Amino acid sequence: MRAYNELYLGSELKHRDVKIVDSTLREGGQAAGVAFKPEEKLRIALYDDEIGIDLIEMFAPYSENDTRTLRLIGDAGLARSELLLWNRLRKGDIDLSLRHDPDWIAVCVGFSDVHLSKKLRRSRGEVIDDCVRCVDYVHDHGVKVSLHMEDSTRTRPEYLEEAIGRIDADKFRDCDTVSVLVPQAAYHRLRHLTGLTSRSLEVHYHNDLGMAVANSISAVMGGASWISATWNGLGERAGNAPIEEVLLILEELYGVGRFDLSRMTEVCEFVSRASRVPIPRYKPVTGRDIFSVQSGIHQNGLLKGREIYQPYAPEIVGRRWRIVIGATSGRSGLEHVLRSEFGHRLPGDKEKQLEILRWARKRAVE
Repeated sequence: MRAYNELYLGSELKHRDVKIVDSTLREGGQAAGVAFKPEEKLRIALYDDEIGIDLIEMFAPYSENDTRTLRLIGDAGLARSELLLWNRLRKGDIDLSLRHDPDWIAVCVGFSDVHLSKKLRRSRGEVIDDCVRCVDYVHDHGVKVSLHMEDSTRTRPEYLEEAIGRIDADKFRDCDTVSVLVPQAAYHRLRHLTGLTSRSLEVHYHNDLGMAVANSISAVMGGASWISATWNGLGERAGNAPIEEVLLILEELYGVGRFDLSRMTEVCEFVSRASRVPIPRYKPVTGRDIFSVQSGIHQNGLLKGREIYQPYAPEIVGRRWRIVIGATSGRSGLEHVLRSEFGHRLPGDKEKQLEILRWARKRAVE
């Protein structure tokens, strides 16, 4: 698939060492009706570590649940993933986090006019001054800092330039908090932001208009080196970019091959059970029926050569193709099911074949 994009994009589709932040334990836990137990959070963190996720994001230990989770993760130990604790722009929050020796601390504050005037009720200069102090304070303790610029996609470029120029963060997170971007804007936006700093740029894009994945990938093409996402796309309102979709695109289209994609279905099913949020049957990557084929045209094509109708090999994500008989199935699909599942063959007479096929279709409809 990558080759077909290179025809149009050329070097823009070059391999990049894109890193992933899993925000399931923070952003995903904010989804309405979702509450993970500490043991479930531990299992998700261990899955991240096994798959090769770079950074696991959690809340600062505001509750006993958070504290117990940190203790469990610390006792289990992470081999590859690092831990980031998310904090409000408050020294008290940061002190809570520093007690647990995280690899990263995130400082989050709104930068748009509406956040400053209606939520924070502070001036832009005051907020930037506080960011400078808090980031320096974290650095004094030898911990890396990610500045999460909430609602930054509704913030004027010159204001972001001022913030990025003055604040000494190790990484800046561009937040499309209410989904105002389209992919072309995400691309050009990150082209601009990467020109302002030598520090890493991360994107954390919401999915209210269904474009979180497209915007995140476009941002990578523009120069972002981190993508924040969640398993199953869990998050506020319509959620965020689903990690499983992002990882598959990075491997199939960008050649980023350092993640273990074969575990993704298992992880998504666990997160679905823990969050009590079902995975839609036809959801990309992990939907139950995305590799089930009913149409006679597609059945015939796949049986002749998988590449005819195969977007990617299902084995990559630990799945396989399945031929099912339904109202639109054909003789080749019926023959395959009878032979592979029941050890029978269709009779040689074509009229008999059609009679059996009509009966099977009718039963499927009923």
